[in-house]
Amino acid sequence: MSIARRNLDPKARRQIAIANLSLATGLLLILFVHPSGNIGRNWLHAVSGFQLGLSIVINLFALRFARRCREKQV
Repeated sequence: MSIARRNLDPKARRQIAIANLSLATGLLLILFVHPSGNIGRNWLHAVSGFQLGLSIVINLFALRFARRCREKQV
């Protein structure tokens, strides 16, 4: 499903930007942070997984919000 950016309202655009930032943070965290020991590695994976999950949830919420706004306009 593709939604053109011009069809989105500012709130949905903002939510998608936040979700993309969360996705980038989650992916880059694994690459650039080198923990020492197993406890540090476990915390790193937990925080990274949380960021990736947060990104998915916010993206789905933004798309649902955008679809609902588009239905109201038609």
